[in-house]
Amino acid sequence: MKPYAYIECDYLDKIQQELLAVIWENADIDNINGWHFLERRELAKAPSVMKLFKGLKLVVQDFSIVVLRDDIGNHVDSMPQVAKINIPLFNTQGWSNVWYSITDEQLESCPSVTVFGDTHEDVSGLDLPEIGRIENLDKIVAFHSRIPHDVIKHDPTAVPRIIASFTFINQPLELLQ
Repeated sequence: MKPYAYIECDYLDKIQQELLAVIWENADIDNINGWHFLERRELAKAPSVMKLFKGLKLVVQDFSIVVLRDDIGNHVDSMPQVAKINIPLFNTQGWSNVWYSITDEQLESCPSVTVFGDTHEDVSGLDLPEIGRIENLDKIVAFHSRIPHDVIKHDPTAVPRIIASFTFINQPLELLQ
């Protein structure tokens, strides 16, 4: 399975406008660092997002934003979600998304850590080879969240970096084949 795959969309600008309107109405960006979950019902105010997911035959389970001012650090996300979709929204220039190779044995030997109430393996101390990189995320991307990944700040023109992140009841694993 690939670490990530782009999702082509000719109305990304409309999706971004709608999602940013929802975010400005429902979140205090100045006081958020990292993940912040929003109510799924707020997506009714973002019909272009719903159009995208309907076209992909996906049913949203969770809707969150990731607000970064610094590197996020190498991590894997908790189970059972594996395939997620991220939509770039704001200040994504000057950042890299990076994925790393890991063996099952390495992953199994990692200690557990609990973040945002979810327990997963702590891969932060491992020196892993890079297997994929996106510079300046400017497209919608499906990604494998159980492959170690991080976000690295290089030289952004502005912060914070804001991404909308979605999980689905019916995970889009076929996008990563």
